[in-house]
Amino acid sequence: MIRVTQNVFDTPAYSCLQAAHYVGVPSNTLRGWITKGLITTPAPNVLSFNNLAEAHMLSAMRKVHGLSLQGIRRALDELGRLRKSAHPLLDQKFETDGVDLCIYDQNEVINLSKNSQKEFREFVSLYLHRIQRDEEGRVARLYPFVVAEQESEPKNISISPTVSFGKPVLAGTGISTSVIAGRFNARDSIKDLAREYQIEPAILEDAIRWEMNKGRAA
Repeated sequence: MIRVTQNVFDTPAYSCLQAAHYVGVPSNTLRGWITKGLITTPAPNVLSFNNLAEAHMLSAMRKVHGLSLQGIRRALDELGRLRKSAHPLLDQKFETDGVDLCIYDQNEVINLSKNSQKEFREFVSLYLHRIQRDEEGRVARLYPFVVAEQESEPKNISISPTVSFGKPVLAGTGISTSVIAGRFNARDSIKDLAREYQIEPAILEDAIRWEMNKGRAA
């Protein structure tokens, strides 16, 4: 488990353009989520790490599970009626059937999309394996997608507010993806970089690919 201090979670750290790239959505989409109140930022046009994780959750709900934005808003409104939270997207573990959003409450499934109706059907846990929590259950590390938004995507890059000032790094290290891409662009070969850093070439390739794709969310 990871132990982190509270203040780094909500410190302004990412521009909308950066955050949009990190979670793989257009920047206008991210700005729309902020404008609609789905994400509350600590300062105008600047996101915290918690906001970044919230954007990742919204992206997973929309793109991986196919939930409608209207349905998500309705479920979050119902959740707000039940429980007060500054970051409801992060403080709850959601389940879905691809239409409704649910939470567990005292071993019962509560359907937020249907006015907290109790459910007895099978739901699947929301796409959470890209998020790592600390000992207190708070989101402390995010493994963004690099190529495809699917379960088999390797966790080669991580983002944590306590590592490299929240910049993307090679997972399990403090090596910035921008450093790897910079050296590759300066004509260092992947083979030489792999030997120097003792990192698998496939991981280095993901770092370079990640940096090259920075403009995709603009």
